[in-house]
Amino acid sequence: MGFWLRLLGVKRRGRDLRVNIGKMGWWRSRLMGADERGIGYGGDELGYDSAAKPKMHLKGGKIGEGVPIILVPSAFQTLIAIYNVKEFLEDGIYIPTDVKVKQMKGPKSECVTVQKKFSTDRNRVMTAYDVRDKPSALKADDWDMVVAVFVFGKEWQFKDWPFKDRVEIFNKIIGFFMRFEDDSVGSAKIVKQWNVKIISISKNKRHTDRAAALEMRDRLEEFMRSRSHT
Repeated sequence: MGFWLRLLGVKRRGRDLRVNIGKMGWWRSRLMGADERGIGYGGDELGYDSAAKPKMHLKGGKIGEGVPIILVPSAFQTLIAIYNVKEFLEDGIYIPTDVKVKQMKGPKSECVTVQKKFSTDRNRVMTAYDVRDKPSALKADDWDMVVAVFVFGKEWQFKDWPFKDRVEIFNKIIGFFMRFEDDSVGSAKIVKQWNVKIISISKNKRHTDRAAALEMRDRLEEFMRSRSHT
C-alpha cells in the first residue's frame, strides 16, 4: 500500500487517507492494465495481451493462490515436451521436439512458464501456467495445482501418481493427446479409452498449428472455469 500512497501523494493522516483511498484503487487498477472488473487493456494487432499478469488460478478445484501446473512427458520422442511446449502454447507454432533438443544451449529446464495469451478477444483474462515434466518431484500441495497433462498413450506415465485410477485422474485433471492428423487410428487406441481430448496437428502445414493450440487453450480454460464452480 505504501507504494500506491506515495504515487498518489496521499498523506498518512486519517482524513486525507479516507478521502483518497477510492481514487487509489482506481489508479491501481488502471496502472495494472485492468479495469474494476479485472478485464485487461492493451494487446497488439494479433490479439496478444503482452501486458497482462496472472489473475485467477486454481487450487484443489477452487480459486486460490499459486500458479496452475501442466504436466508433459519427459521423453523427447513425444510430439510435445518441455522443450517445445512454450512455442506451441504461447505462439501457436509447433517445432518438433528433436529440433528443439538440438538447438538447446545448457541444461534442460525443469519448469517452463507459459503466460502470453493469443486470442482475437482482447477482453479475455490471461492465466500463467508452469509446465513441468517430473511428476515425481511434485509435493502434495503441487498436485493440488495440476490442471492438465499431455499423455502419450502409455500406462506407466501415471506410475506413482496420487490417484487410484485413470477415471479419477481425468476427472480432476484435463488430459490432452497430441497426434499427427495422418497417423493411423491405432496409434490412439489406448488413449481413446481415456477421458482425454485429442489434438491433431499437420506434419507439414505449420500455418495450421495456431488453430490446434487455440483449441487446446480454449478447452483448458473451459475446464478451469468448470472447476472453479465445483
